[in-house]
Amino acid sequence: MAVTLAEAPAATDAAPTITHGAIVELAAPDDAAGAPRVGVVVQADLFNETHATVTLCPLTAVVGGESLFRVAISPQEHTGLTVECEVQVDRITSVRRHRIVKVIGHASATRMEQVDQALRRWLAL
Repeated sequence: MAVTLAEAPAATDAAPTITHGAIVELAAPDDAAGAPRVGVVVQADLFNETHATVTLCPLTAVVGGESLFRVAISPQEHTGLTVECEVQVDRITSVRRHRIVKVIGHASATRMEQVDQALRRWLAL
């Protein structure tokens, strides 16, 4: 099931400002089609302005209750989402900066602490 997005403001030509906890829409890779992909940025802000890639965890609207390593995120949290989703900590990835189309919302500090804890569990840090 695709993650659906709330109506976002019109995009500008300027590159979006990427910060830890930003919920971003990604352009599909050249060889893929379908609904936009959405993820939450987990990379430290220290590297977000200058590094060629951005590390994120994808979101899914298929909520499976894998609470040990997936974190629920709600559309009521100013996230830009329209359905309940899970942060897929088990699918952490890095994407080229140009694939980030726009920032659609932001996860709360509390929610990001849960994501950070789940990442530490998943990666045994």
